[in-house]
Amino acid sequence: MKARLSIPGAALVAAFLFAPPASGEDGAPDVPEKVRKPAVVSITTENDFFGGGTDRNYSNGLRIERVSAADDVHPLLNWVADRLPWIDVDRTDLRQGFGISHAIFTPEDIHTATPDPLDRPYAAWLALSSTIVATDEDTQDTLQVNLGIVGPSAAGEFVQNNWHKIIGIEGADGWDRQLKDEPGLEIIAQRLQMFDGPDLPLGLETDIGAHLGVALGNVRTYANMGVTARIGWDLNSSFAPPRIRPALSGAGEFIPGTEEDPWGGYAFIGIDGRAVARDMFLDGNLWRDSPRVTDRRDFTGDLQAGLAVHYRDVQLAFTFVHRTEQFAYQDGPQRFGALSISLAL
Repeated sequence: MKARLSIPGAALVAAFLFAPPASGEDGAPDVPEKVRKPAVVSITTENDFFGGGTDRNYSNGLRIERVSAADDVHPLLNWVADRLPWIDVDRTDLRQGFGISHAIFTPEDIHTATPDPLDRPYAAWLALSSTIVATDEDTQDTLQVNLGIVGPSAAGEFVQNNWHKIIGIEGADGWDRQLKDEPGLEIIAQRLQMFDGPDLPLGLETDIGAHLGVALGNVRTYANMGVTARIGWDLNSSFAPPRIRPALSGAGEFIPGTEEDPWGGYAFIGIDGRAVARDMFLDGNLWRDSPRVTDRRDFTGDLQAGLAVHYRDVQLAFTFVHRTEQFAYQDGPQRFGALSISLAL
């Protein structure tokens, strides 16, 4: 992201330019410490418990991911990036990431053995993912491939009903009518462009990010776009907190605080609109007969707001999401929360 220069910052620059160089014990000038851009491990959980505990629609998501340190990538990836005209490898940090994610979708009433045919079907999605991220001062390009399974083999019934048993509530009764086993593929590409806003009193920084993306595959196919506004300190530490897609999503990286300046954080608000051509969790299996909704919305969107805070090597983030209705008979929009913890290694 582009650097900002406030009045105190200008004074520091002037002092640096006109003061005599500091020397170490050997008399040589001190060299500024290089910005540390390490590998990051993130755990993200999304649940409608944070939106009122409704246990419907997108009921739960979990993702564990590791993103490599800047430029610590396979040589083949660097070779490919060097030949892409929109990436300047001399100015770009390349990262590669690997993750595993699990998502559960349920109808409105989970206590009937015969789900309402006008409601969404039961479904679970278990996937491994590989991610490539190219980041410069104000642009982040992300390419993610998710490969996994939708259906009973994704263990949605096992996860939901055993969790309900642990917390002492009734399990869902309709998992026998879930989507059938089908291999799933998603290829997701996104460009996120940041624009600096004005600096504010107390050292506060602001910026606006605009994103454009597309997803292709038998699980989901859509095009999306949106904007996010942020205000806080040390915005250069990351572009956005990690999320489970589809979402206003970051790439899972962040630059940790230093010993001299360990804290940073920001509040954010954003919107994302999607034109949907396919959603297996509403349209049903592609290759097999299965439950499905009859009137899926072609256009849907998210309104989100949240907070991300980091201290040294740890970042915590929470996002509240308001998602518009995805099919005609849905009983109002859905609200859920996303909580993530990221550790720089």
